Amino acid sequence: MNIGILHVALVFMALAIIPCIYRIMKGPSIPDRVVGLDAMTTVIVVMLGVYSFVQESVFFLDVALALSIISFVGTVAIARYLDEGVVF
Repeated sequence: MNIGILHVALVFMALAIIPCIYRIMKGPSIPDRVVGLDAMTTVIVVMLGVYSFVQESVFFLDVALALSIISFVGTVAIARYLDEGVVF
């Protein structure tokens, strides 16, 4: 596979973070901001996976896995707090 294509993909993914940051900062409601944050972490996890492939390093996959777990738990906790008023 051509590594140059993967570098271009990383640039496009970095550009995809800009609308997520806009939604986090300007979101009219808290759920919109949570969705923006969740989308941004998803793009970052994919970027870490592609970068791990380019660098031929497994370390970045471990970071991507940890970030995705933290993002999922955080999103569920915020959603539950917004719905019920308590996390536990």
